[in-house]
Amino acid sequence: MKMLLTEDLKFLLKDCNDKLKEKYENQSNLGKKDLRRLISKMAEFISLNRMKKVEIDKLIKGRPIIGVDGSVNKQGKVYPHYIELLQALAKSTDRSQSGIVRHDIFSPMIEKDKQNILKKVSIANNKVDEDSKVYAQEVAGKIRSSLLASLEVLVAYDSILKWNPSLIMMDGSLARYKIQAEEEWEELVELALKREVLIVGVIEEIGTHDLSLALGDDLPNKMVDMYDRELMFGLLEIGEMMLFADPKDQLKKAFVRSSRDPGVIGIDLLKEQSSVIKDVASLVYSLTPEAGRGIPIWLDIVDEEVRISNKMMEMIIDNYLDPTLKQRLFHSKRADRVY
Repeated sequence: MKMLLTEDLKFLLKDCNDKLKEKYENQSNLGKKDLRRLISKMAEFISLNRMKKVEIDKLIKGRPIIGVDGSVNKQGKVYPHYIELLQALAKSTDRSQSGIVRHDIFSPMIEKDKQNILKKVSIANNKVDEDSKVYAQEVAGKIRSSLLASLEVLVAYDSILKWNPSLIMMDGSLARYKIQAEEEWEELVELALKREVLIVGVIEEIGTHDLSLALGDDLPNKMVDMYDRELMFGLLEIGEMMLFADPKDQLKKAFVRSSRDPGVIGIDLLKEQSSVIKDVASLVYSLTPEAGRGIPIWLDIVDEEVRISNKMMEMIIDNYLDPTLKQRLFHSKRADRVY
């Protein structure tokens, strides 16, 4: 059955649109000028410049820049009958060098992974009441996320040993690696500080709400629960950075508008490297196409190379898994639909 645009659906969509407009275009909301003035009490607005080649060379000192990203794909649909392939890539701007790749496989059908899931479920449920019960599916997802974060940190570590780069751009907030791959992260930080390698997290999808929490009652009622993404939309000029005050969690954070897109990206650096955040933000801005969505072109290249497509996943599974096992454990009946 195809989606039918009924009168009921039209009404629901119009009602949804009206409610969102009422919230985000409310007359009581602060305008751009007033919101910037309010935010300036807790953060600094800084204009960035697109760096010339000589300025970039001075910053990187003849050493390459590394982009790091990860990807995951899945065969099978419903827990526990699925297998996931994880892949992480570190790629140097020195095109003569091949990328560094690490892989892992995760499946609740594999005994090691199954026991890990059950152990974590047991520990979690001993700490919560019945209403907050933790389920195996949720734990499995968290384990998978931690495995991917670990792979990304490991290829970043490998890239320092192999290439001695000036800077590593990680896809996502550094806080994610710190939380999900704590042991590997600490080793990476130690090596990076020792080798004077800058590590920057580039955050495309901002899910924090630090601003509204910090501003609290200074915001109108309609704005108090807005996330940073919503408050920052259209607030910065192209090539402008909003720099937070001194970090409380060992990471220096900022928002940057690096393209014509009115949305911002986030960047974070190690607290020990925070003195160069303006230079790093200018570099990120300089490596980002003005007409793009705000992400440095090198991270987009890494993202494209590391991505595990559905076709690739299917080919790998077909070549290396017994057909009977695939059919018995991981084949989805939905794939057999004739429509």
